[in-house]
Order: sequence, then C-alpha cells, then structure tokens
Amino acid sequence: MAKFKDEVASTTRKFFRNKVPELLAYAGCSESVLLSSHDLNFPKVSSSNKNSAESLIFRVDMSLQYVQAIKLALDTMPPLYKQVIELTYFQHLKIFQVAQRVGYSEKTIYNLNNKMMKEFAIRFFAVQARLGIEDKNIIDLTKTKEVA
Repeated sequence: MAKFKDEVASTTRKFFRNKVPELLAYAGCSESVLLSSHDLNFPKVSSSNKNSAESLIFRVDMSLQYVQAIKLALDTMPPLYKQVIELTYFQHLKIFQVAQRVGYSEKTIYNLNNKMMKEFAIRFFAVQARLGIEDKNIIDLTKTKEVA
C-alpha cells in the first residue's frame, strides 16, 4: 500500500510541475486564477475532427475545464495542504522556505507531502467527474502503471 501512495504522490507532483503549466497556457490563464476566489464557468465545446480550428477550440475548452477542476479540488483541500501546494508549485519555494512560511518544521512538511498529493489526486478525480468531464477525458492521477 505504501508503494501505491508513493506512486500516486509522484504522479501528482509531476502533474503539478509539468501538466498544470501546460493546461494554464492552453487555457490562457495564469497560476493566480487557481488561487483566486472567482468561479470559472466556461461553456463546453463538443469535439469534432473536421478541422484543426475546431480541434484547437476543443483543446482550449478541455484545458479550461481541467483548470476549473484543479481550482475546485484545491478549494476543497485542508487550508494547510492548499497553502503548501501554492507555495511549492506556484511560488516555487523550497521545502525549508515553505516550512518557514506556514510555521511548521521542514520534516513535518516533508512527511505531509505524500499524503497531501494523494489527497489532491483523489479530489481532482472526483471534481472532474462532478463537472461532467467524460470518462475518456478524465485525468486520473491515482492510476499507476502495472508491471508486466
């Protein structure tokens, strides 16, 4: 079970480092939109492979939906978790700097990391489903690669 948690945490950290900036860029948003109190409500666009313009619009729309799901998942996180994620992945602070800002020891923040990442992964999955994102388009951070 510990290995599962570590894999989910690792996948979620990679998601924050690599995929979130890409989604924000496609959606035309900055990281601050994830931390603001404003709601993100965007119309949904259906997918069609008829031409590249429609395909691009669909990709932008999906990115907006994912950004909304990230924001909602973060908003439901315990305040400490949300703050640590913000400081780590959006303000790009080191663990010792995060610990100083939130008033906990580095060891406490380090120890919370896997639990916090797994918690986000579960909440992110649930929010995507609640928003009506089709199963085939849901980003499931809890899936781990099976060894053949």
